[in-house]
Order: sequence, then structure tokens, then C-alpha cells
Amino acid sequence: MLKGKNKGFLILLAVELALLIVLLPGCFRAEKLEDAFSGGEMGGTAQQAEDHLELYGHRLVLTPGVYQVRVWSHLPEGQNLYVEMNCDHAYFKSLRSNGMAIFPGNDYDDFDVFVLDRVSSAYVQCNLFQADPDVIVGVEVWKTNLGGRMLWFLTLAGSLLLNFMILFRRRILEGQVTVKQQVVFWTLTGGVLLACFPYLTDYVIRGDDGMFHLSRIAYLADALREGGRFPVRVQGTWNMEHGYPVSLFYGDLFLYIPAMLRLIGFSVMTAYKIFIFLVTAATAAISYFCFKKCAKDAYGALFGSMIYLLAPYRLYNVFSRAAMGEFLAMTFLPLVCCGVYLLYTGDVEAKEYKSYKWYVVWGMSALLQSHLISTEMTAFLMAVLGIVFWKRTFRRQTVRQFAEAVGIALLINAWFWLPLFYMMTCDGYHMEGLVSSDVQFSGLTLRNFFYWLPHSNYPKEYGISVWVGAVVMLLIPCCILWRYRHGKKDMICRVLLVLAMAGLVMSTTYFPWNAVMKLPGIGFVAASLQFPWRWLVMVNLFSALLAAFFFPQVFREGGRYAKTAMGVLAVMTVFSAVYHMNYLVFEAEPMFLWNEENMGTGNVSSGEYLLMETELSDLKYHGPLADEGLLWRDYEKTGTNVNVVLENTTEEVRYFEIPLTGYKGYAVVAQDTGRELPCIARERGAHGDLRLEVPAGYEGSVRVSYRGFAVFWAAELASLLGLWTLAGVGFYRYRKRRLGDGGAAVYGG
Repeated sequence: MLKGKNKGFLILLAVELALLIVLLPGCFRAEKLEDAFSGGEMGGTAQQAEDHLELYGHRLVLTPGVYQVRVWSHLPEGQNLYVEMNCDHAYFKSLRSNGMAIFPGNDYDDFDVFVLDRVSSAYVQCNLFQADPDVIVGVEVWKTNLGGRMLWFLTLAGSLLLNFMILFRRRILEGQVTVKQQVVFWTLTGGVLLACFPYLTDYVIRGDDGMFHLSRIAYLADALREGGRFPVRVQGTWNMEHGYPVSLFYGDLFLYIPAMLRLIGFSVMTAYKIFIFLVTAATAAISYFCFKKCAKDAYGALFGSMIYLLAPYRLYNVFSRAAMGEFLAMTFLPLVCCGVYLLYTGDVEAKEYKSYKWYVVWGMSALLQSHLISTEMTAFLMAVLGIVFWKRTFRRQTVRQFAEAVGIALLINAWFWLPLFYMMTCDGYHMEGLVSSDVQFSGLTLRNFFYWLPHSNYPKEYGISVWVGAVVMLLIPCCILWRYRHGKKDMICRVLLVLAMAGLVMSTTYFPWNAVMKLPGIGFVAASLQFPWRWLVMVNLFSALLAAFFFPQVFREGGRYAKTAMGVLAVMTVFSAVYHMNYLVFEAEPMFLWNEENMGTGNVSSGEYLLMETELSDLKYHGPLADEGLLWRDYEKTGTNVNVVLENTTEEVRYFEIPLTGYKGYAVVAQDTGRELPCIARERGAHGDLRLEVPAGYEGSVRVSYRGFAVFWAAELASLLGLWTLAGVGFYRYRKRRLGDGGAAVYGG
């Protein structure tokens, strides 16, 4: 019977492989031109509206797939153009696109159109505002191969999911998966689906920072598509194509996942939603694994991970705030917590003690690549714990493991943090004037403790009372009236309880933040926190881990009232999440974002990474500017890469300004010799634009691109060597262990 099952599964794999092979050519199919016309050819169908001119292209028949509308224009100053794809008759949402606005100086742009069913009357509509139709040089509609790529990817993903479920079911039937493991798996799966419920729709919730993080994904994908330096340091699409160094100051490592989905063909909105699902699943899996490693109980870990996953503040970060960095950090915080716990409580003489540092290494590395503020908070807490538990901290093995963890984490992440600190010393940025001086009054107040269901778009106010309040208010009496029979776990629960309460106090306005900000060194870090209620991240973590420890003890040794309290807490946690998700679906502002061109390029949050002499409102689309006597031709700009032929016809130095913000790190290379030229001028041009200093009599083709500094390459090389070394050592130890086990089995037999 088992052989028959294997044969059937192999047949299924063969069918899936054949289907993927059949669909593969569609990923590379040549683009097909569907229509082409100019603004003058659209004039016959023009209709004069109240304040603009509406021009319509030819009627087209579009079959399912992804199309791209490409527009060449030459708008006069003060005029603009809006282009979109519409249809007269089609099935509901068969044609999905937002269109795009075009401004003077932006001579070319394009946007994607997603067609889900046959559309027989599609057309391009151009809305001209006080401009002549002839400014539209040309419009083309192309059918791309992005639809084939998405179909192949979805087929692959569906096949992997189907195969996993078949193998999982087989293991259940064969008795290899226990009932407890099944309960854990399906409960976590249900929790993930519940936590992603608002995104099981065809829209995305805007959120406070949503546009900024969607821009990070979209423009990171643009930078990868345009080529140039890897890893990306400056994303060239931002700020009217002047570039913005988000990747230098804000970890983008995990954003390469949605960026790659965007390159495959998915809309930026869909790529973001898939990423949210993956992050949520990772949060559930990592928190369960780490809590189980600490509490040594599957159901306790499940209880704690569900509380952590469905914590209102976490859901608030995902949807209402769209704080990608913070909820990404929450995914990896349990790793750090688990590593610190094991290093402090584990047997230093045990063989596996040295392996505990890897939880700290990978956890802190992921935090650093996700959110710098969360990294600062975590490092601060680790320092405090190190001082409080100094007897355990300064054990020889413990000190060594922490030192190795810090050293390894710094080494493998040198490619990110070293260029960041180097650039901070090179220039002045707006972030220096954005450090909050009003932290004291930005925290939670007493009234926030009494909300337990959302009443506005900012449901952080009810998060404390639902589950943190329940954990604290229900479990403290149990801790006081009923003592554990295990002294070690009793101490651990008390420490976690103190940490959760401390974080709760620090999240409020009642903590003396003004006094803390006056302390040297610490004050700047406190000011960079911006909002004290960020400490709810730590409250989430410690309360969930406390519940993971407390749960098995209550159900093994607790009384009826203690068990009832835990049950009530579980019901309130799920009920709160259900109500929260339902509230978001019906009340939050939806956004249908099919192409990022509809967002504009000025979504820079507070503009922290703009140069001091640069104002966002001054940045416009424009071409290069040259001094008199300096000739230029064959100008081509793609992101942060510029090719141009320069000829200085004078006997003096002349300057050439490029519409790129002049961040330090750009380089100029002669195309004919490949030699780097010292052409970057010390002084920047208008609004901080990059200036080239062209010597007298110079003539040649040059390429301008962002390359960074030697320290960038050294840091990247150090990180690569560190990762290769770790991989090599890990593989060697794995092989040695396998050979050792095999040898023992042979001699034992």
C-alpha cells in the first residue's frame, strides 16, 4: 500500500513538473505591441471638460495578462498630464490599474495594467490640464510577459503547498505526527489566517506609514531592475528621480522578498500583502519555537505564541500604523529573548551551551536589518539585565558566549552598519533636526488602560487592558496566593513580570522622560525613541513568555479558579483579535494600489535622509544643466546611472549639473578607458544637485553612478568572508557529527 502511495505521489510530481515546463516559455515570451499613437491622433475624440481636455485612444481588445502603457511627452512648465486605462464594458474589476500623473521635465514614464478577463473595449485616456495635445509625443500599449511569470510562480507555489499537505497528511496517517503536534499546527495556522484577515481582500489598508514602506518596496524593485550597485544603497526613483538613500540608513534586507515579487510581475500592493502573510507566519513559527525552547511545554508555548501573534499592539503596527520596521522586529525579538534566557539559565558545562549564542546572533542580526530603534531598545535591555544579573553575566563561559555573539553579529552585518555610520559622518541630514524633544508627552495615559475594544483608527489604546492587563491582573494574584513548587520557574516568572510592568510604565507619560533626556549619551537615544509606547513591543514579548511559563503550571497544579482565569484570557485574546480584524475590514481606509506610479515619488515620511540644504518641495523633474561653452549630447539617465558625452569648448573649468541629489559616494568613469575621473565638484548645485567639474578642453563619454566608498567594499567583503567561514565551520561540524554517529553505530552493532 505504501508503494502505491509513493507511486501516486511520484505521478503527481511528474504532472507538476510537466506543467511548470509547459508554462516556462510564457515567462520569456517577447513583448507584443497592441497599439501606438500620438496626442495629435487622439484629437478627433477630444472632449472639452470644465478645466481640462480629455483625449481617448483607440478601442482595444485585451486578453488576460499584464500590459504596460508607455508615454512620451514634452510638457511645458506649469502643465501636467494624467494617463489611465479605462474600458466601457467589462466584468467586475476585470481591468485593474490606477494610471499615473506626468509632470514637466518627466519626458517618459510607464505603468502596468492587470487584465483578469477578456476586455473588448479598453482605451487609453489622457487628461490634459491647460496644454496642447501635441505635447503627447507618443503612447504605446504593450502586452508583457509578466502575466506568464506570475502564472508560473503561482503554479510553483500551489504545487509546493499541495505536496506539503499530502506529505503532512501521510505522516498523520502513519502516526508520525502526534495529536499535540496537530493541535499546535492547526492552531498556529488559524492564528496566522486571523491575523492576516484584512488582507484576504483585493485592497490594502493605507496606514500611517504605509505609503513610505510601499515606496521602499517599489523603488527597491526599480533599483534592481535598473542594474548598478548591489546591494542597493540609493534608490534612484525617489524624489522626482533625484534619488533617496533609504537603503543606506534603513535595513532593506527582508524587503528584497517583496521587491523580487514585484519584479516577477505582481503589483506592489499584492507583493506587500504576500510579504505581510510571510512575516505573520514567521512570527507564529519563531515565537512558538523559542517559547517552547524556554518553557519546555508545547501547549504553553502555543498559548504564549498566540498571545504574541494576536497582540493588539502588533496588529496595530501591521495595519493601522503600517510600521513595517517595528512589526518585522517583533518577528525576531523572541530569538534574542530565547538566547539570553538560555545563556543565563543553562548549564555552562553542558555541551550544547555554546550553541545558545546563535539565537542572539541571528536575532540581533535580523533586528538590525529590520528596525534600528528596536535594536537600540533591545541592546539597552540586554545591558540592564547584564548589570542586574552580574553574577551570571560575568561567568567565564557566559561572558565568552556573549562576546562571541556580539562579535559575530557585528561582523556579518558590517556591510550595513559600517556604511551607515560612515555616511553619518560625511554629511548633514534632516534627521538631526527631527529628534523628538516631546517624548514626555507622547506616551500613553491612564485612560488608555480602560479601553479594550477599538473606538478609533488607533486601537493601541485598548491593547494593554485586553491581554497585558489580563495577564498582569489575573496572574499576579495567582503568583501571590499560590506558589510554584519549582523555585527556578517561580523566579523566571517574577523576572518576566517585573520586565513587563517596567515596560508598561516606560510606555506612559508618567515615566520621567524629560529627566532621562538630560542624561549624557542616553538622552539622545531616548529622544530618538520618538514615542514611549514603542515599549509595548517589549511588554508584548515578556507577557507572552510569562504566559507560556505560567500556562502549563496552572493546568498541572493550579486550582479551578486559576484554570478559569487562563481560559478567560485565551477567549479574550481571540475575541479581541476577531473584533479588531472585523473593525479594520469595515472601518479602515482601503487603498487599491495596482501600480506605484500612482503614488508619486515624494513619500519620504519626515524626510530624515534628505541633505540639510535640500527641501523636498524644491525637487522637480528636469534635465541636466551646463555652463556656457560646455556641450553635452547622448544623455541617458536610468535611476542613479547616467551616461553622457561632454565637450568643454573653453579653456576654463565648466560645470555640469545632473538631476541627482549629491550624496557622497557618486563616481565618474570615462567610458573609453574605464578609468575613474575626479570630476565630482566639492560644491553641490541648485537644491543639492550633483555637479561635475569638467576640465578645460575635455571631450569624452562618461558614466556617473553611485558606487560608495572603499569602506563599503571592505565591509561587504568582511561580511561575506564571515558568512562563508560560518558556513564552512558549520558544514565541517555537521559532517564530523554525522561521521561520528555513523561510526558509533557500526562499532556498536
